[in-house]
Amino acid sequence: MRRYHFVQADVFTDRPFGGNQLAVFTNARGLSAEDMQTLTREMNYSECTFVLPPEIPNAAKRVRIFTPAREPPMAGHPTVGTTYVLARRGELDLPGESAEVTLQLGIGPVPVTIEKRNGAPGFVWMAHREPVFGSVRDDRDRVAQALGIAAADVHPDWPLQIVSTGVPFLFVPLRSLDAIGRCGPNEPALKNLFDEAEPIMVFVFTTETVSADTAIHARMFGPHVIGVPEDPATGGAAAPLGAYVARYGVLPRAPEMRFICEQGIEMGRPSQIHVEVRRQGETITGIRIGGQTVIVGEGEIFWE
Repeated sequence: MRRYHFVQADVFTDRPFGGNQLAVFTNARGLSAEDMQTLTREMNYSECTFVLPPEIPNAAKRVRIFTPAREPPMAGHPTVGTTYVLARRGELDLPGESAEVTLQLGIGPVPVTIEKRNGAPGFVWMAHREPVFGSVRDDRDRVAQALGIAAADVHPDWPLQIVSTGVPFLFVPLRSLDAIGRCGPNEPALKNLFDEAEPIMVFVFTTETVSADTAIHARMFGPHVIGVPEDPATGGAAAPLGAYVARYGVLPRAPEMRFICEQGIEMGRPSQIHVEVRRQGETITGIRIGGQTVIVGEGEIFWE
């Protein structure tokens, strides 16, 4: 009988049972991609990660990420959460109060930074690639209908645009918390938004927030892509959100912008994702996202 150890963690939260759930399989040697997909469906979280020896120079670990539907090349909350779990298990070299290591993801090497708090791993930052701004949608009525809201709920000053720092998202700015709370996505309609093109996850946001210390309130819908109706914290979208916010002046512009995006509140799993965007003039020179993680359990999967 094969036995595979896993750690359960809640990511982008400082308390148990908030944030985004994650299962980290700490030693995935011997598992095929099909096995990993099966285990991810069994765990029934938005994502699971599988830790393997690195295959590229200077990487500490190779991390494969799976959703219930597929293997994406990268994702935010699995990377942040897995880094924290490995750091707490003593599997990463952490000299000093802050240490940078490299993980091998599907997109290649990804730098992560672990900041210690009270001598233990506490906060994790994940660096992202340069943003790629894609097509702008002019069919606000159609997008709004797929989200279950009216076209008048879409903010008129900012575009509906696809942006990526590794995984593309369609960003849809809304006028208010009321509008974002009324979103009720229709899976076939979301898929049909992209016609013959590959479906893209949809990230809706507003500058009205629930918490006083946050600047953006967001929801992410991906049933047509990853098999999960809604995600409570989407680090892979928070980075391109930072690029979008910086380009279009959604928040006050500065050479270094830092803000917190709240997500998951409608799901009863409140999350906070820290976003940092550095720029020189109109050029974005660096993006990273970060947050805290709480370990809530561990166990073993048995496989004959």
